[in-house]
Amino acid sequence: MIKDILLDILAIPSPSGNEQLLTKKFADFVAPMVDRVTVDTIGNVIAYRKGNGSGKRVMIVAHADEVAMMVTYIDDNGFVHFQEVGAVDTNILPEQIVEIHHVGKTVAGVIGKKPLHLQEKSEYAKDWATEELWIDLGVKSKAEAEKLVEVGDYITYKTQPFFLQSNNIVSKSLDDKSGLAVMMEVAQCLKDESVDDDIYFVASVQEELGARGAQVAAQSIKPDIAIAVDTTHAVDYPSVSPERIGDISLGKGVVVTKGPNIDLSLAQQLTKIARESDINFQLQAISHQTGSDINPIQLVEAGVKTALLSIPLRYMHSPNEVACLEDMMSAGELLKKFCMSSH
Repeated sequence: MIKDILLDILAIPSPSGNEQLLTKKFADFVAPMVDRVTVDTIGNVIAYRKGNGSGKRVMIVAHADEVAMMVTYIDDNGFVHFQEVGAVDTNILPEQIVEIHHVGKTVAGVIGKKPLHLQEKSEYAKDWATEELWIDLGVKSKAEAEKLVEVGDYITYKTQPFFLQSNNIVSKSLDDKSGLAVMMEVAQCLKDESVDDDIYFVASVQEELGARGAQVAAQSIKPDIAIAVDTTHAVDYPSVSPERIGDISLGKGVVVTKGPNIDLSLAQQLTKIARESDINFQLQAISHQTGSDINPIQLVEAGVKTALLSIPLRYMHSPNEVACLEDMMSAGELLKKFCMSSH
């Protein structure tokens, strides 16, 4: 089921600040499984499932947005110039195929730069700046380009998901559509199950710009407990240091985080459930604030008990991220059992 959900939502573009197509999909999907679905001012979708009366509020959050780019200028020859939205490695952008989203349609283009043959020797190993790149639409003039796109349009990678060996999927925006798919599958599994707590499933917006949406959602929900389902860096490939990041691999299970951004008792409860239920999991220590939605949530109101479940991911924020379906399945199983337990 996670595979079907994931492939469905990977096809929906959701750049930070323009996530509406995906959040509407999420709202339509979860509506039959919950008591109420609302959309707040900033664009978060909050799906409320009433519990049996414990009175505790549990917020489950996965962010809907993906890193992207935005049109900033169109030159006289019709080449489109842009800036990044979120943390994008500019050096991987040249020659990428992208699509520009303009008033309900998409326009394909390719990111260009000066080819190696025409570069000076001093440019061979340089880091490219965004201002030295452009998007080629195949047009001949500014007027022709402006019939297709305009300043302020969002740009996303144009890719198609595919599978490698061992159930490893390749796609853009697995950060965090893999986490969103897990949350959607858990909401579906809990539809006919008895739960004590009131559960709020939140598809948050603008996580890639500082977890803005999650902070707004938490301020309205005022949760007792919040768990984010996101991605984390795998280190099971050349050039990455497990000594610095932790020993995280694809296919070895969901990652349970420990650190000052995490409530220790929640982390212990999650690992206890995983061990007792024979769910594969890995541990990660983050000794500072996490780069996830729980960072601002922890400090809302009088404070919130927070936890983080992560899907191991290779090549984060690239057009071809790699994750493993088995890790998503273990995340879903652990999250479902947590929601059905007492806290």
